[in-house]
Amino acid sequence: MTPPSARPPGAAAEGWPSGRDQPLPGGAGGDVLDDPAAIAEVDPTDFLRTVEGLPAQLEDAVGLARSVEGLPSTDGLRSIAVLGMGGSGISGEVCRAVLAPLAPVPVATIRDYDLPRWVGPDTLTFAVSYSGNTEETLGAFEQAAERGARIVAVTAGGRLAEEAAARGYPVVGVPGGLMPRAALGYVGIPPLVVSSRLGLAPGLEDALPEALEVVGNRVAECRRDVPAWANPAKQLAGRLAGRLPLVWGTEGISGAAAYRWKCQLNENAKVVAACAAFPELNHNEVVGLYRPESAPAPEPRAGLVVLRHAGEHPRTARRIEVTMSLVSDSVAFVQEVWARGSSPLARLLDLVAAGDLTTTYLGIARGVDPAPIVAIDKLKAALGG
Repeated sequence: MTPPSARPPGAAAEGWPSGRDQPLPGGAGGDVLDDPAAIAEVDPTDFLRTVEGLPAQLEDAVGLARSVEGLPSTDGLRSIAVLGMGGSGISGEVCRAVLAPLAPVPVATIRDYDLPRWVGPDTLTFAVSYSGNTEETLGAFEQAAERGARIVAVTAGGRLAEEAAARGYPVVGVPGGLMPRAALGYVGIPPLVVSSRLGLAPGLEDALPEALEVVGNRVAECRRDVPAWANPAKQLAGRLAGRLPLVWGTEGISGAAAYRWKCQLNENAKVVAACAAFPELNHNEVVGLYRPESAPAPEPRAGLVVLRHAGEHPRTARRIEVTMSLVSDSVAFVQEVWARGSSPLARLLDLVAAGDLTTTYLGIARGVDPAPIVAIDKLKAALGG
């Protein structure tokens, strides 16, 4: 938890959402979210249980990554690339946000069939596919192998596990049976731990215990048996019900978390959502949301969630405060979510846990099963795999 003396102005006492000029209501869907039978009816596969299991998953993933053998050398290393799509691809955003300030080489996320030309023998390449059968990742993996990249695979099986093992690459094998987006611990933590073991992430090993504790506290505070009046994730889900969610972060850890929130809103809650990051959004998005005083006042349709943390650049923090004031009349509400933790890793995972819980509750409050991703399944079927 961020010490009170270090907490930025406006942060909630316990690092959870602090509303701006609006109280937190019980929220639409509050009755459903406090009724175990109603939750079970909407969520028949108990997807929420997997979300609540993130702390244990993170701890398990740390152990798996620590035990893998045959890691590549870092001699002459010039770059780090993380290959992945969708629920597995978020591992790249997590790695980039955490590793970029620590690693002595650039870190990039690649979400495509093809690799940029710079990926080669001097690139540490994490091929991440929870299912092991993601076609874009497999295509990029093949190119990385052909170019002699230093590959580490992270997967629960499938073709990636088979082909990586056959070529002699180390494989962090993780348990299967989950929806990929619910396996963030298994796909996101191994690249970080492996990077730490290779000496590319100074201080990360020391940050792991606090990160696990922070996420555990967040889930305990927001688990299903905590009633809506005391459960910030249920409250925020209620505020977002019927709104267009906009999620803003800052370049780095809260920007990565904002992207995760956006994806989870799409898949867990089945709603359209958007995300953006400071300071870049001050050069474009703010114009689209700002309403001049002379303009008519339409009914605000969007709910704005701003992800905050104590490590923001002072000028960025000031930008956030000014921007929230500029757009407050154009949205139904502005909600800040403050990260806990003293390390970037803890803060990022804390914001991720908060978003995973909120978006799952929003889906349940809307009466939609958070687990299925019918559109993606149909797309894969149409593409023939």
